[in-house]
Amino acid sequence: MPSRSRLRSLAVAVVSGALIAPTAQAVELYPERRRAGLDVLSREMSTCAAYFSLLSSIVQNSSGPGAKTESAERIKSTGQAMLVQSINIANHIGMGNDTVMERVRASLEEMVQTVNADPANSLKVMHTKYGQPCDELLQSAPKRFADLLEPQRDDF
Repeated sequence: MPSRSRLRSLAVAVVSGALIAPTAQAVELYPERRRAGLDVLSREMSTCAAYFSLLSSIVQNSSGPGAKTESAERIKSTGQAMLVQSINIANHIGMGNDTVMERVRASLEEMVQTVNADPANSLKVMHTKYGQPCDELLQSAPKRFADLLEPQRDDF
């Protein structure tokens, strides 16, 4: 029959193991959470790349002042930068360029459906659904990216 001290040591070991196991699991899950966060960021950037591309085309083809070409180019340039960053992030987590391009294509298709569903209000709807979030993403993406790449923190 085991002695009391052995039973006590065994109990302490079991309790310690039970307390340490969740921490070990959290450490193991962190890379997957980081990867998922980067995937979300890449997806959002793909959507915004599509939005800026569509917006650039709309501005370029609209009637109005001559400065539209400059505005359209600036918008297009923003969309291209978003696309490049989306691809870079996707590549960083092991996804190919085709995945990002498919996301852009699907986003453009959804945007065209949104515009066609309510042409009279499409500008307002597009701005609310895509424009505002994309403008916010332009500001927040660098910090979000840096935070996701930062070594593990005690935020569990």
